Formats: sequence, structure tokens, C-alpha cells
Amino acid sequence: MAHYEITYIIRPALEDPQVDELAAHFSTVAKDSGGAEIVPERMGKKRLAFEIQKLREGHYICMKFDGNADCAREIVRQMRLHENVMRALLIRL
Repeated sequence: MAHYEITYIIRPALEDPQVDELAAHFSTVAKDSGGAEIVPERMGKKRLAFEIQKLREGHYICMKFDGNADCAREIVRQMRLHENVMRALLIRL
């Protein structure tokens, strides 16, 4: 198993409980795909360096987990399908 870190940006229109619910959803996706030691960390609402979909702010979340490549691919796939995720960056630590 490899160590991964995924940072994703959620639309600013969502309230804090909705952001927490979305973070919990992606943690569940990671766990169901075979991931372990999932640690989501909210970094807060920040201004973007450039506009994404005509938005200037977003909620940043950094999630660290252990898993195989299939687990990481499934998380990224789920994030691309979700309408409230603006961007996601996956790196292998």
C-alpha cells in the first residue's frame, strides 16, 4: 500500500455542515475502495489564484490515506463525477 494525499476544492456556496458531509462521503469512498488510515483535514474557505467556473473562492480539503492505485483512481473518479468538486489534485507521498 502506498501513501496518498488528495487536495480538493469544493464550491463556496456550500455551508460548513454540507462541506463536512462531503468530506465524510469521500472518506467513505476511500474506505470502501480498500483505503486505510483516512485523515481528512479542512483547510477552510480561501481565495483562488484564478477563477474556476467563474468562482473566486472555494473550500479546501486535504485528505491523506493509505491504499493501492485502484483506491486512488476510484476516489478521483468519484470526485470528477460530483458537481460540487471544482478541482482535485492527487499525489503519491
